Amino acid sequence: MLLDNSILMNSIKNTLWLTVFTIPICLVSSLATAHIIARRLIPKAELFEVILSSTLMLPGVVTGIALLSMFGYLNVNDGLVRMTIAMSIFCLPMAVNALLANYNGLNPELEEAAEDLGAVGFRKYRKVVLPQLKPGVIAALVFILVETVDNFTINVFLADPDSMTLPIATYQRMRTFDDPVVAVIAVLMGGLSIMLVGVLGKLVGLERALTQEGTAH
Repeated sequence: MLLDNSILMNSIKNTLWLTVFTIPICLVSSLATAHIIARRLIPKAELFEVILSSTLMLPGVVTGIALLSMFGYLNVNDGLVRMTIAMSIFCLPMAVNALLANYNGLNPELEEAAEDLGAVGFRKYRKVVLPQLKPGVIAALVFILVETVDNFTINVFLADPDSMTLPIATYQRMRTFDDPVVAVIAVLMGGLSIMLVGVLGKLVGLERALTQEGTAH
């Protein structure tokens, strides 16, 4: 029944596209932002970190309404574009905080050795810093993925009828029909969450990932 429902199948497609677009945008932005903050490359980097983290305390409804007003002012009408920008902005603090927690454990002697061997600038970052950030990158990736797939409170303000994501379509289905389709979707989403936790625990270590998540919130 799920596969025969064109609205739900289209919402799954929209959710996948949203994830594909959001993850690289947010991950690259968070890597650059975390590096700037961790290495104090801008004045008042600590203040910028506090301001960035404080956005996590805003209710999703407030964020959704604010972004809807901004997109209306900018005349951005495509729902998928609006949600991609919104999720990239919303997930950025979580991803940055996960990476900053990883930065605290970097070995500075490796970077000094790389500089002595002539690796400077982006080459040093790519060869020495980025490999050490693998746990933080994986944690940030999972946070972005989960929030992008699962978000309702922000995206419900930004989606149009052609770009509804799975949570929005499921909510509308639940209000209109009384059938097992919603239960099937809930089981699939629960299975996805369990799988992601398993992957995170295997690659990063569950205790470390939960510590980074607590730092992010």
